Amino acid sequence: GSDKYSDYKNDAFIFGENLSNVAIRGEGTIDGVNCINTIGEEGFRGPHCIRFLNCKNLSFNGFTITRSANWAFNFRGSSFAKVDKVTILGGHDGLHTRFCNDFTVSNCDFRTGDDAYAGNDNRNFLITDSKINTSCNGFRMGCLGLTVKRCHFWGPGEAVHKISARKNMLSAFVHFSPDDDSPKLESGNWLIEDCTIENVDQVYVYNYLNGLWQTGQPVTSVQFKNIKATGILVAFNVIGDTTCKFNLGVKNSSFSFREGFDYSNTEFEGIKKFAPALINAANFDRINLQKVSLSKLINTPILNCKSGNEVTLKCVNFTSANQSAPYTFENVKKIRKVKIKHNNTTK
Repeated sequence: GSDKYSDYKNDAFIFGENLSNVAIRGEGTIDGVNCINTIGEEGFRGPHCIRFLNCKNLSFNGFTITRSANWAFNFRGSSFAKVDKVTILGGHDGLHTRFCNDFTVSNCDFRTGDDAYAGNDNRNFLITDSKINTSCNGFRMGCLGLTVKRCHFWGPGEAVHKISARKNMLSAFVHFSPDDDSPKLESGNWLIEDCTIENVDQVYVYNYLNGLWQTGQPVTSVQFKNIKATGILVAFNVIGDTTCKFNLGVKNSSFSFREGFDYSNTEFEGIKKFAPALINAANFDRINLQKVSLSKLINTPILNCKSGNEVTLKCVNFTSANQSAPYTFENVKKIRKVKIKHNNTTK
């Protein structure tokens, strides 16, 4: 690409609108050369690499995008796209989709400076067998019907987050539904399965009360199965809507704290973490943990739930420095506990 923003049209290196049956196939590299636009977002962001509006039946296969001056993929109002064996190195957001449906991503390797996957009001997304490394969020996503399987998340980011000059990976998943984009869809029917997560600050974040870009539409249901998360600071931080639509299921999974790290004064997107627990949840319908291990060597509870309808703990193993109950419940209508272990002692 050119290093002069004036050489680009439609704010993109490759642009398409109202197209059908389009393919870009490798092998090869598309280099955005970090083209700077001094009046662009954040005072430097230049053109997107690949930008498609209102398109369908798209295929991208086998190539690398490097040094994208803005988002590597920018899709809006597009449908039926396949992304396979694509690598993204550096730049900003990797795959950013808004008001899109029926996307399949497989065998990809995204190592981005900003969110690896992002967007809102999406429907029916499948991401499998891929690598995700970023200095921001793995998924900053609003989607009805998201499945992520056999993916590896790890931090810190290999590419710096340019505006903040940091490299820590903030979260694997965070809700995204910005008011200013007039979102229509509630986000839900998520399945995250057979994934490993290493040295990521938080596994899942949802703050409908005052989270950044999270207050447009609420979340309904999220499931995590067969997850191994190590070196994390928080597993789940949830503040749902006041009608308590949110449902969380976690099964056959383990979450262990990044011992030795002091995060008591840190913030996530302007909001201070409201408890040192691994799981914090408020304003929810149901939380169901089955065959789950939670490990953090602190003297306070590592599971805090309040203002919810039902919590089920079945075959949950807590490891902590606290000899009293490793959990607290406040204004939870129904609590079920079966075969709970705390420091290898059955409760």
